[in-house]
Amino acid sequence: MAISTILKKLSTTIAGAVLILGVGGAAQAATMIDTTPSWNGQDSISIFGESNTATYGQTFTVGTDNVLNDFTFWLDDFNSYNDVVDFAGYVMEWDGTKAVGDVLYQSEERSTTKADGFEQFTFNTGGINLTSGKKYVSFLSASNFFDGVSGLSRMGSTRFQGGDVYSGGDFVYNNNGSNFNSLTANNWVSGRFGDAAFKASFSSQSVPEPASILGMLAFGAVGATSALKRKQKNNKA
Repeated sequence: MAISTILKKLSTTIAGAVLILGVGGAAQAATMIDTTPSWNGQDSISIFGESNTATYGQTFTVGTDNVLNDFTFWLDDFNSYNDVVDFAGYVMEWDGTKAVGDVLYQSEERSTTKADGFEQFTFNTGGINLTSGKKYVSFLSASNFFDGVSGLSRMGSTRFQGGDVYSGGDFVYNNNGSNFNSLTANNWVSGRFGDAAFKASFSSQSVPEPASILGMLAFGAVGATSALKRKQKNNKA
């Protein structure tokens, strides 16, 4: 078979892979934790931000699909304060009373915008492998971003719409101020206010970025072409 024919077939294969990734990529999240059907879009828990209560979050239990792809919270500024809330999203293991171990995921700095109503904040983790059956906590913390000007907000909550609607975890918070390290040293408050308005999606395995997959295919195509050239050269010798 001519090399040009083989290369044409390989190009067709790679193009097919692009099509499959484009069509099937959205179907990778097999499991979803979602408390928002029990949230009316208005109820909340407060006050979160650059104040004493700098950390708000939600604990959750990992099921069979153990790769956390993303999580989402909703915040609404108190516009009577001069500053917005600067914070980051995090994931850590949960021992039943506090976060433990290393930070498994940390986002870039995010900020509220004083927009009217609740703002949605989604954090794409890139796919972090967690342990099925264990508890973890996804949380927002302003502790590392204090700038000396109070910025306060409220978080969407199911507290008045059925309360504890998710059996695998609870809304949790910590009055840790600017001391991020105390999140693993002191117990958090949990079990009092139901669940946060919260979403988290999981898949059974980490899915490589499309560019990475195409790179592997292209690398394989180059290798196959080189091998065919060597074989033809040897046959002519």
